[in-house]
Formats: sequence, structure tokens, C-alpha cells
Amino acid sequence: MSMVIKGFLAVLWLAAVPASVGLLFTGRKQLKISELFLHGYILLFAVMEILVLPMILLKMPLHILTSVYGILAAGFAAGGLLLWKKKNSSKNLLGNMERPSIYFWMAVLVIVLQVLMCAAMAHMDADDCFYVAAATTDVHTDSIFAVDPYTGCEYRVLPRRYVLSPFPVFLAVASRLSGGMHPAVMAHMVFPVIFLPMAYMVQYCLAEKMFSGERKAKDIYLLLTACICSFSGYSVYNTGNFQMVRIWQGKAVLASVLLPYLLYLCISIFLGEKRKNSWTALFLTNISCCLLSSMGIILAPLMTGCFLAASFVMQREWKTAAKGFLCCLPSIVLGVAYILIG
Repeated sequence: MSMVIKGFLAVLWLAAVPASVGLLFTGRKQLKISELFLHGYILLFAVMEILVLPMILLKMPLHILTSVYGILAAGFAAGGLLLWKKKNSSKNLLGNMERPSIYFWMAVLVIVLQVLMCAAMAHMDADDCFYVAAATTDVHTDSIFAVDPYTGCEYRVLPRRYVLSPFPVFLAVASRLSGGMHPAVMAHMVFPVIFLPMAYMVQYCLAEKMFSGERKAKDIYLLLTACICSFSGYSVYNTGNFQMVRIWQGKAVLASVLLPYLLYLCISIFLGEKRKNSWTALFLTNISCCLLSSMGIILAPLMTGCFLAASFVMQREWKTAAKGFLCCLPSIVLGVAYILIG
């Protein structure tokens, strides 16, 4: 299969399908492409986490997971499109946007340059010896976390650091759905094009919380964020560096996309106006953080719990506390499982 067809399939499954899935969350009058995209991915990541864990334990082949995930993703996407059509949402997906300032276009230019640099230039990272190799091993052996990518032998004991957060399996599934595109190509060239803009979508959502109604201030914030990330090479441990040179790894997506988005949701729910579907989004984001990294199992409920405690002190609402606890419950269960596995 030619690379053109594989590229088309990658755009379909990693861009068009998540955006369509996000339409399931359209409970508001105006739609925003950034939030559709982010909501679509948290649902798909949560579905992947729920599917992968039992399939690893049952030692099922990768093609079964790929088929089930593909059918569910396509079904959610079709449902989102039907719901959007049923509501007769002929409105512009961008809503009533204010006129962008020059700072917005400057930020877009910086972000495009970052995407081109990440996708077109090679960065060799030692962690790829496991993350990309694990996905490649799963693809070529048609298994799910059954073979050690370091030795080529079957696992005697599953690696507890990764088995509960199997983001390499998502890479393997995306590779299969994209016509067999090699996982290394998918990770180094396709994932940056998808996940790097997502990181700035989240930053713009946060800017709307901080500078509500001030378009110029939001655009300046986005530009400053992009510039700061461009000059984050002074350390290999900060979020900006992870975002620029390791965005295909689950822990980088966690630090750059999902944890900031979880912050945005917590501010919206616990410290701001409660919106329809926010609880669902919070629940799915907590599960999605578990897929990306074992640190997500710890940090997601910790962040949610801090905001929940602050909200309870201020408002004394037991119903809100119960809902917040339920949103953290999957992470708590996986955290206990992580301890027991060790």
C-alpha cells in the first residue's frame, strides 16, 4: 500500500474520526473545533484503556483489538455526525469568533514551524528502545504486550510500569488502522502533527479561563506559550522539552495535553460555571491519563482531588464531592492494582 493511502488513513483515524466523536458532546449552542477534538480523544483514549487491559490478561491477538477499537471508534464517529445533523447544527463550528489579532497569526506560525521541525527532523530518544519497539513488536507478532521488545522472548512477568498504561498499544493499533504504516514512522512523523497542535488547543482553552472576553490577551498568551516551548531545550525534564522532542510518547502527551486539559476541566467544574457534559469529560480524562503513563494513574486523581477538596471547603456540596470521587475511582482502582502487582 502506498504511503499516500497510508497517510490518508492516518488523517482519517487520527483527525477526522476524533473530531466526529467529539460531536457527541455538543450540548452547547456554539461549537469549538478545539474542544470537539479534545473531547473526541479523551473518549477514544478511555475506550482503548478499557479494551486493552482485559485483552492483555486474556492474551488476545492485536488484530482483535484493532477490529473492536476500529468498529467502536467508527460507531462513535457516526453517532456524533448523526447527533450533529439531528440538532440541525448548521452553525459555524468556530462559533462567533472574535477577529484574531496579529499575535494569533504569529503564534500559528511558530506552532506550524514546531510541527514541521518535529515531523521532518529526526530526534533519537533512548526511551524509544521500549515505546516504539514495543509497538513494533506487537504489530509484527500480532500480540498485545506478550513479547519483551528488548529480548524478543515472551514475558514471564508483565512489566507493571507499562501494563496498566499501555500507550504503545495505541501506537500499534493506529499503525494497523493506517494500512500498516510502520510504528516508527507513525510515532515520529504523524503523532507530532496531531498531538502538538492539541497541546496548544488546551493552552487556548486555559487562556479563555484566564482572559475571558479579551481576545488580544488570549492571543498574546498563546504566542508566549509557543515561544517558551521553542526555547525549552535547557533541560530534558521540563514539559516544553517533552512536548517538542517526545510528543509521541505517552508521558509527553500526559504532561503537555491531558494534565493541562484536566486542569481546565477542574477549574470549569469546581471553581466556575458547571457546564453540561463536564462530569463525563472529567471521568473520561481521568481514565485517559491512566492509558498514557503510570504517572497519570497518580497525578490525575491527585489533581482532581485537590480541586475537589477546595470546592468542598468553599461550597460544602456532598453531591459534587460524590461525583468527583466517582470520576477518580478508575484511577484509584488502577493505583491499587499497580501496588498489588508489585
